[in-house]
Amino acid sequence: MFDDVMKALEERAKRFGPMRDANGYAKVHGECGDTVEVWLRIDGGKIRKSSFLTDGCGYSKHCCSTAICMSEGMTVPQAEAMSGADVLAKCDPLPEDHYHCADLAAETVHAAVESFSSGKVKGWRPKFFSR
Repeated sequence: MFDDVMKALEERAKRFGPMRDANGYAKVHGECGDTVEVWLRIDGGKIRKSSFLTDGCGYSKHCCSTAICMSEGMTVPQAEAMSGADVLAKCDPLPEDHYHCADLAAETVHAAVESFSSGKVKGWRPKFFSR
């Protein structure tokens, strides 16, 4: 049990923060006040890498981590079809008043895929990585 918890925390830490070679990016503000950012690397029509940031609660972090882990390996149409209910089904049971966290995570993945599809993020780099 303890090993599973540690593995999950390590996996989340690997994906927490900006991604240098992203070609899909979105920042979405939820009605709850949380902000989620998602970076995607899409090659050959599939999501190869993903990362996220959120200023939200632990449930928000858990849903975001789950959503981006789910998205890796998906095709663009599969990622566009991912719903908050899909994310919620993969998360541990959440309190009902935090179901919106799963919706916000899925919505931000959708927006990042849309930014890739529209070509708005080509060559994007986070400012603080630039020299």
